[in-house]
Amino acid sequence: MSYNNGLPISFRGVSFVTATRISKDPQIGNELFDSEGNKHVFMYNACNSEIYPGYGVVPQSGVSTAYSMTLSSATSADLAVGVVKHATIPTASYGFVMVKGITPVEMIATSGTIASNGLIELGGNGTWAPRSNTTGNGPAQGKVLEAIVSGASGSAFVSLF
Repeated sequence: MSYNNGLPISFRGVSFVTATRISKDPQIGNELFDSEGNKHVFMYNACNSEIYPGYGVVPQSGVSTAYSMTLSSATSADLAVGVVKHATIPTASYGFVMVKGITPVEMIATSGTIASNGLIELGGNGTWAPRSNTTGNGPAQGKVLEAIVSGASGSAFVSLF
């Protein structure tokens, strides 16, 4: 007897990016787990620029699909729904963003150094910032696993949706 776990078969890995979807490509919103157990969701880049690995994404306002993403233009005022982990997603293209697990994050240039185990929130234009307890922003969205200086990248655990 063969084993069937009931999950759809994926013909693409989590680093897959495409401008045009074909029948074997994931559907928008499909979930995929990588070999390390990190959870990814297939989304569309509705932003007017590429989204680089380490950058957080937010839902695009004013579009009909729930899985269209963009970069936040407001610093520390939005809630990320994913982090691009493996490959740059060009404008008007589809790709996987990680929603839970360990990923590189790009810190905002003016963030200062964040200590290991520090909490982070979404900064401006997809970068991350140390979580502020004084500005009344949303919840912490990740925890860094190493000290990270301004404008640099480092590892963090995120759990976004």
